[in-house]
Amino acid sequence: MKKYIQFFAIAILFALFTGCTESDDEFFASKVVTANGLITVNLSGNAVAVSADVPRLLPQTGGNLFDLYLTTTSNQFFFNYTLEKKNANNVWELVAPSGYNVVTSNGTNQFGDYIAAICQLDALETTYEYDTTITPTAAGDYRLTVDNEMVSLNAKDAVTVTIKTTAVGDTTNNVLEFTVN
Repeated sequence: MKKYIQFFAIAILFALFTGCTESDDEFFASKVVTANGLITVNLSGNAVAVSADVPRLLPQTGGNLFDLYLTTTSNQFFFNYTLEKKNANNVWELVAPSGYNVVTSNGTNQFGDYIAAICQLDALETTYEYDTTITPTAAGDYRLTVDNEMVSLNAKDAVTVTIKTTAVGDTTNNVLEFTVN
């Protein structure tokens, strides 16, 4: 009888621990929504304008509106993009921040191996805005690639929202290739 109790106790412990996972979604509140065409990329001469105007009340299928601020309590969303230059061996290499000039009129940027574009909720709390123009400083072939998702920043104790989106304008599949003379 004692042997059965030990076996039963081991079976219960095994069942408890095999049900545990390390999935973030089980520990953190998150929501994924889709809204195409939220990021715009346009080429004008040697300058590339990257912008985003994300409505706080994001339209969803069925005509429903999804309130980003109410869900996240965040006044910022970010997305990433990279700027690369083709080297003499026809291989794309990341361009360091010193290799281009940046003018930002809305939102902010954080620079590293990629550019983190931070959309800021406007004063009327109706639109998350970002507008930056990047001009490479050296001649050559360039490629700007935009990630296909935006994520809320500093959601505090609320839900983190990820928006699956696409870039529109002069891009093909979220990529813009151009030449600077």
